[in-house]
Amino acid sequence: MGFFSKTCAKTHLPVVVQCKDLPRLNEVVVLYPRGKKVEGSYDGYGRINGEDLLPEGIDMKKWNSLKFVLKEKYAGESYAELGKSGDELAQGYFMSDRFLNHCLRVGSFASYAEYKKAMKEYGDWL
Repeated sequence: MGFFSKTCAKTHLPVVVQCKDLPRLNEVVVLYPRGKKVEGSYDGYGRINGEDLLPEGIDMKKWNSLKFVLKEKYAGESYAELGKSGDELAQGYFMSDRFLNHCLRVGSFASYAEYKKAMKEYGDWL
């Protein structure tokens, strides 16, 4: 399976893979529905710091229930206090530098729809 990723449940910014060398968009806290939290660097293949987020295998229902929050934006919110982590349209990797620079400049999107709009406007790869 290739790269896959999510957007931040709080800011709707993309979570990018480690090889992009953008820790502000790569270091995350992942919250599970039953209270478990995992913190670290996301590799783009469903792992944080080399550990599988779903060691029993990727089940899309379970994957979709995880909430990713960029570490620098996380303020201790509970799972219930956060919105959904949307699908990252460029799989955490295949986005233009122009889009990434825009994300770093704005620091947050008001909604997942705003993220998608920016991806369309600044995502030269589309």
